[in-house]
Amino acid sequence: MACLLIAGMSAQAQNTYCNPMNLDYGYTPIPNFSEWGRHRATADPVIVPFKGDYYLFSTNQWGYWHSPDLLNWTFVSRKFLKPWHQVYDELCAPAAWVMGDTLFVFGSTYSSNFPIWASTDPKGNVWKEALDSLEIGGWDPAFFLDDDNRLYMYNGSSNRYPLYGVEMDRKSFAPKGTRKEMYLLEDWRYGWQRFGEYSDNTFLDPFIEGAWMTKHNGKYYLQYGAPGTEFSGYADGVVVGETPSAPSRPSQTR
Repeated sequence: MACLLIAGMSAQAQNTYCNPMNLDYGYTPIPNFSEWGRHRATADPVIVPFKGDYYLFSTNQWGYWHSPDLLNWTFVSRKFLKPWHQVYDELCAPAAWVMGDTLFVFGSTYSSNFPIWASTDPKGNVWKEALDSLEIGGWDPAFFLDDDNRLYMYNGSSNRYPLYGVEMDRKSFAPKGTRKEMYLLEDWRYGWQRFGEYSDNTFLDPFIEGAWMTKHNGKYYLQYGAPGTEFSGYADGVVVGETPSAPSRPSQTR
């Protein structure tokens, strides 16, 4: 009896969560991947707080999750892309952000016909198109709403090109000007940015991807992933800038 009481008290007092999270995520929808063996597959998670809950989107899941505490997750089934997109990746490496009373979602694309989705009731799976087609597209995108209510988009996933950033119109989602180069890997300076299990750049140049912008104490921290997800040395780096759109100086962490 005492053991049961203690167990019950312990469960009620639990206020931590684990990483990796215990989520029943889906099987890969990509045919040639499946030929290598049936296996679960997802990546590129993004979590945003919205109206007292957390919302989690990730690659190829045909839906999303919400949670009140980062412990208990409820899956909502939804397909955001349309037949004419002709891709297997249902919201590959999605972006999610909040403006006012609305949650927005956008999936990676090199094309110009992907919509931006909006919802004031994502728990109820009620969505509408905020924009039919984001013409500038963007692979591995991230949207950042500054505290002056200016909206920015960052994107990039390449071993040839840098991360890019551009200010976006909050209503039309049209870019204000052209994308600016934010940061390109400096593998000649930082050894951990070199590609390969032994950081030797043996057969490919290193990749940069996974942009995420955070503002803290008046400075802007652009986070990224490098140099390749398949290696144990894959890590996050951060560069620091004075503005959300200026190239960041290489003050690195890993």
